Amino acid sequence: MQRSFSYALLLAATLALAACEDTPESKMESAKESMSDAAESVSEAVEQKADEVMGTEPTTGEKIEEAADDAADAMKEAGEAAKEAVDGQ
Repeated sequence: MQRSFSYALLLAATLALAACEDTPESKMESAKESMSDAAESVSEAVEQKADEVMGTEPTTGEKIEEAADDAADAMKEAGEAAKEAVDGQ
């Protein structure tokens, strides 16, 4: 009896999940959106690489160097602010 009830409950849950699936139209729309996003991403990557090759886009090394310089400046400013706060007390 317990096993029959468990099977019936499992069957009902399975049917409920199957009924919640997306319709073919919504799956197609989702696939179109995914393809559009992927194409846009590839286009941006190609454009960025072309800019790097042409010399109009900073290289990864230049971006890293700039970020390191910015971090160093921020640390220096934070140190100066901390020193001023200590000196002012």
